[in-house]
Formats: sequence, structure tokens, C-alpha cells
Amino acid sequence: MSTTETQTETEQHVHYHDGGVPGKRRILTGKAAKPTFNSLPRIDMRRVFSDDLAERKELAAEVGAACRDVGFFVAVNHGVDQEILDDTFDAVKQYFDLPTNIKMESHNQKTDKFRGYEAFLEGKLDPSTRGDLKEGFLMGEDATDPEQNRPITPATAKPRNQWPTAPEAAFFRPAIYRYYNHMFDYSKRLLGIFALALDLPEDHFDAVTTAPMTNVRVVHYPPQKSDTDVGIGAHTDFCWFTLVCQSQTKDPALEVLNANGIWVPVHPERNTFVVNVADFLKLVTGGTWQSTVHRVRNMGGEERYSMPFFFSPNEDGVVSVLPQFRKPGQEYEEIVVGEYFQRRLDVDRTTHLEEGEGRRVYI
Repeated sequence: MSTTETQTETEQHVHYHDGGVPGKRRILTGKAAKPTFNSLPRIDMRRVFSDDLAERKELAAEVGAACRDVGFFVAVNHGVDQEILDDTFDAVKQYFDLPTNIKMESHNQKTDKFRGYEAFLEGKLDPSTRGDLKEGFLMGEDATDPEQNRPITPATAKPRNQWPTAPEAAFFRPAIYRYYNHMFDYSKRLLGIFALALDLPEDHFDAVTTAPMTNVRVVHYPPQKSDTDVGIGAHTDFCWFTLVCQSQTKDPALEVLNANGIWVPVHPERNTFVVNVADFLKLVTGGTWQSTVHRVRNMGGEERYSMPFFFSPNEDGVVSVLPQFRKPGQEYEEIVVGEYFQRRLDVDRTTHLEEGEGRRVYI
């Protein structure tokens, strides 16, 4: 039995983190099984560039159905040049091949935003494991990085990103920013499609995404030799939505949890993005859209690389359930985006590193 499952005399459950809170789902089979998905819908995204509003609304209807029924879809014909994706993967592989001391110079425990390098087994979303069998690098919105051309204010004057300074790593920052800029532009287009899918004006979310919180997190998953390991434990994403580009491995490693507690594999496909709804879109739709649990188990014997791009509203943005999803007489909380985001970071990134008298300190 895998590390994310438990069994009583009569029931089996899958355990996960949803919104930073531990949860579990019963595994349903036979007559107890519910109608649910067994694969991800594929959506042709060429219409996102159409000048015809009717075509964009047609696309939005397909996206909305996927967000309600699955919480994930595979975006094909997305318009980002495959050469850019290939070049970024090459840079990512080269970065993770660098000596450990060069990567550790920008270790993520040196910043409160957890930007920079994360070493193997430091994350631990599944408490039954020894830790997440991966290494990663995280960057995001930072007004002090000139590449982003963002205004510096008192709230944004402190640097957030860390970058390796060794000459051997000079290739990495420009490669990541090239990818970041293309994913940022594409995400802004996709945001309008999400608005249309909710029967809102296409620019409805523009006011709360004038300076969005954004991240690129590149990840290296070595082959798992033990079924008790996990690349990253079962969880939901704490952003607005996520775009994932996967390296080409023979066997799938990303798995999505359906309503019956069954893990559905997501096969890597060249020139596609895996798109998933995250916690904020689940929140504003009153749970109508699914922030679906997923994990990575790299059991195919190959090195795997992944490049998720996370998009969220402004850090000082306030979001709540949209009027069309509210129930009469019920009160709805307003959530400050940056505060929720930081709480989730603290849960997902630090608990495993708290030892004895307190958190490890890296200098």
C-alpha cells in the first residue's frame, strides 16, 4: 500500500493536504464508485488569440466545464514556442547538475519568501514519508529585479528572489526570465478566459491582477527506487491557477486524484501545458470549481524535470466568493491574498525543518 493510503477493516483512504489542511478521501470501487474522470480533458487553446469574442466564449465554455468537473485540463496549441520550452529545460538540467555548494548559496531558508534553492527531502507534504524526493528552485515577483520592470514601493523595496552568483551559473537567470515572461503573458490571456467561463466580463479580474503574484518553480525529480517514497506529497496549489510543463519521460509521474480516491496518471506530452485550478479560484467560485489534489511519483527509472508557473492576484488584493455563487443569508469571508499565500508557504515549507528548539538557520 502506498504511503498516502491507510486502511481500516472496511475502508481505504487517501491522505492529502487541501488548502494547507490535512484531509483524506475514501477509495470507492464497485457499486460505491461515483461518476468521475479517468483522464484529463484536452482543450485546443488557439482560440485564446482569436479576435472573435464568440470564439473566445466557446473556448471559455470548454475551460469552465473542465474546471467544474476535473479541476485540470491539458492545453494544446497554446502558442508558446517549443524552442523556448526546450531551451529552458536544457538550462534547468544544467542548473541542477551544478555542484551542491553553488546551488546552496541561494538556499531558500535564507528568505521569508522561500525563494531560491530547495534541497532533496527538505519539503515534506506527506508526513508518512521521509520527505519529498526532489530538488527545486523558486523565483517570483520582485520589483528589485530589473527584468520585471515593476515600480518599487515601500512594500516591494526588499529583494525577494535569490540568484546564484557563481560564473558557472550565469546562464540560469536569463533562461528562467525568458520562460517567466512568456508564461506571464500567456497567463494574462488565460485569465480573461476564466472570467468568461464564469459569465463575467473578460476584464473582470484585471483590477485585482495589476501586479500579480507570480512564480516559476523548476523541479528535478530523480527516479524513485522505493514505493514508500514520493516526489511531492498529495496537495492542492495555493494560487489562482498553475501551468505545468513536464519533461518527456516514458512513464507518467504526475497523478491527479479523482472523486473515487483513484490516482489518474497525466502522461507527458510535448508542446502542452497541464493547467489546474488552485485554491483562490476554488474560493471565489464557492467550491464550484475544483482545486484538485495531485502528487508526483517518479517510478519510471528516468530523471524528471518540471516547470510549473503559478499565477495569483495582487499581494494586497482582497478576494471573496463571487455574488453568483453566494447563498442567501450566509456570510462570506474576505481574504487578503498575500496573507493567505504566506500562511500556506509557512505550512508547506517550514514544518519539516523545525527541529528541537526551532527552525534551522542557514547563513
